[in-house]
Amino acid sequence: MTPNVSVVIATYNRGHLLKNAIDSVLAQTYGDYELIIADDGSSDDTAALVKSYRDGSSPHHDRIQYFYQENQGKSVALNNALAKARGKWIAFLDSDDVWLPEKLEWQFRAIEKFPECGVCFTDCQFVNNPKMDTTVFEFFGRHYDDLLAKLPSPAMLLLESPCALIITLLCRKDVLSKSGTFDPVLRFTEDYDFTFRMAAFTDFCLVNLPLAMADRSEKRHAGPSVIWDDVEFRLKCEQYRFEKWLGGGEGLTAMVRKRIMRGLRSVHSGWANWHLAARDYGEARRAIWAAARYEMTANLVAKLVLTTLCPSVMRQIALRRGFEVRHF
Repeated sequence: MTPNVSVVIATYNRGHLLKNAIDSVLAQTYGDYELIIADDGSSDDTAALVKSYRDGSSPHHDRIQYFYQENQGKSVALNNALAKARGKWIAFLDSDDVWLPEKLEWQFRAIEKFPECGVCFTDCQFVNNPKMDTTVFEFFGRHYDDLLAKLPSPAMLLLESPCALIITLLCRKDVLSKSGTFDPVLRFTEDYDFTFRMAAFTDFCLVNLPLAMADRSEKRHAGPSVIWDDVEFRLKCEQYRFEKWLGGGEGLTAMVRKRIMRGLRSVHSGWANWHLAARDYGEARRAIWAAARYEMTANLVAKLVLTTLCPSVMRQIALRRGFEVRHF
């Protein structure tokens, strides 16, 4: 029997955490689903763990698919899992996070109320970090009066605050055939890119309840392989993503395009700070001019003047401000 929902988990060397994620899916009060686990080349006990759930004696063995691939990155693993998905709807869970039992049930209540919506997301509680003892909606300053709500402009919402975390999404599969799957080029914010592109093809609704828990432990990504800690890497990813969105064009309103251009202005301003930190003042000026092509601001004019006349002073200011691309 074909399931209505395909739940997808991509994992890599998280056997010690994966059990909690799997159990939270199997505890759902909504039962018409399959679970697809994409193992992106794990060398730990992930395969043995999943095998214990797929054993014939397990009550859930017939609803779990598992496949192993050589390590190619999260996006490739998710795309391969999506190719195997049989459900009309797709939901995602990271292997270090969990759902509350009524997550899917509440989302289908929202879909029933707003059948025109091809994407539904929920609030999410951050856990395992006392500095982030809040929900996603609270973190981004989002307040909704209704328990179930339809968004007037999902693209604008996502540009202003990326509060639709991938682990809370429920997406209609036919929407993905239009918007596309995960971009393997992106190794940072690939889920944000994936969600934003769907906003051009369907309405979004939400459940105003924290129905997932996202691990924000400071050590969850510890190690030298954490490439997104590299400033240059993050700036390249941000620039690539914004340029792709702007180049896509389809379904973008004038206001959305303006916001994307503002994002590119912020990226190039970040590049200017990066070059200033390296005392490469010529490249810093070129980056400022690149930012100005997207949006000229008084701050950019001041930054250009200081970089030209007093580059060492501007360097100190840049070092204090850092290189992050700010949301707008």
